[in-house]
Amino acid sequence: MTKTEPMETTFDVRFYETDGLGHVGNTVHVGWLEAARDPLFRLFVPDLDLTAWPLILASYKVDFLKQIYYGKSVTVKTWVGRLGSSSFDVYQEIWQEGEHCATGTTTMVHFNYNTQKAEPVPDAVREKMQTWLKD
Repeated sequence: MTKTEPMETTFDVRFYETDGLGHVGNTVHVGWLEAARDPLFRLFVPDLDLTAWPLILASYKVDFLKQIYYGKSVTVKTWVGRLGSSSFDVYQEIWQEGEHCATGTTTMVHFNYNTQKAEPVPDAVREKMQTWLKD
């Protein structure tokens, strides 16, 4: 069995993202995780046109494992953790200097804003999402 490689996004840790304790504040992690989901978002809306947006965030959870510091970049590794009929989980890890610092899981729903109801993930998108399905 081959291991599924994650999508990877790297961010520079900026000074203003640190808090009074000298490490990155906990709200910053959520922003990095969201920004690193762009490749998945593009499967649904290639140009990221918000007027055609078909996704809604149902929940997210972040586990803080180690402190993250200013002056060193972070890498967010992103996989599809679960692929349901109309919803999916995005599993992500934040790494700094070879250390696994945080883990996040976000549940997204393929959603029709006109009918205000969930809809099945289109087959063509589902097939592409399989590429990043975590083992």
